[in-house]
Amino acid sequence: MNSSKNYKDIMYKISNIIESLWNQSMNRNVLNMISLLEKDPKAVVLDVGCGDGVYTMQFKQKIGCKKIMGIEGNTKRIMMAKENGVDKIVSADLEKKWPFADESFDVIISNQVIEHMVSIDNFISEVYRLLTPGGYCVISTENLSGWHNIGALVLGYQDFSHNLISKKHVGNPMSIHFGEKTSAWEKKAMSHGGDSMYPHMKIPTYRSLINIFKAFDFTFVDGKGSGYYPFFGILGALVASIDPYHCHFITVKMRKSKK
Repeated sequence: MNSSKNYKDIMYKISNIIESLWNQSMNRNVLNMISLLEKDPKAVVLDVGCGDGVYTMQFKQKIGCKKIMGIEGNTKRIMMAKENGVDKIVSADLEKKWPFADESFDVIISNQVIEHMVSIDNFISEVYRLLTPGGYCVISTENLSGWHNIGALVLGYQDFSHNLISKKHVGNPMSIHFGEKTSAWEKKAMSHGGDSMYPHMKIPTYRSLINIFKAFDFTFVDGKGSGYYPFFGILGALVASIDPYHCHFITVKMRKSKK
């Protein structure tokens, strides 16, 4: 009985540490995304899966564009994004053709969305279709080869990044969402409103994220990582800059070729 309680206590403490590291890593991840954006007041910009629009407005500020659009499938998030200043948000199912004309945007940004897609092919095809020749995208997601995922697998647990099912988070008692429904923990996040259609479906590595975009005729421009556990702060950021391949979050900047 005591051993069972001790085990739960240990897992709880580990989970709290991981949550703190996660928050630091996500903050650094957004800064990484912002650093890859180019100043361009004339740019037409789309944030795919814009959530509540808080990060969207930070992206807009860095680019210096007059307007920024969002595409989002959650009604509550759309309302919040409008309240937070996003110029226009379109409601759409990202698994289908997105409701924009070809070559409508100079810049496309997406944070923590691609891993939810059943069809990554459709996601990348739509990004390519919507970008103007010479336009670029900044895409961020989780990293399957992050040290935290590797460590979990070595211990025989499910990796942290895959949710597997929407009913509840299973397979890894160290996860900050262990035992919770997807909808329950999403309500705590910046995205708000827990109606996720899919759990994390496919988690790429840093190399594979680059290569899947290359397969659709994108050119790699730059990439960054954040969350190099167990390091944190300035040291963590330094190590992540050297080795993005094993970070928690990965971000790549890919450019569409000019015609």
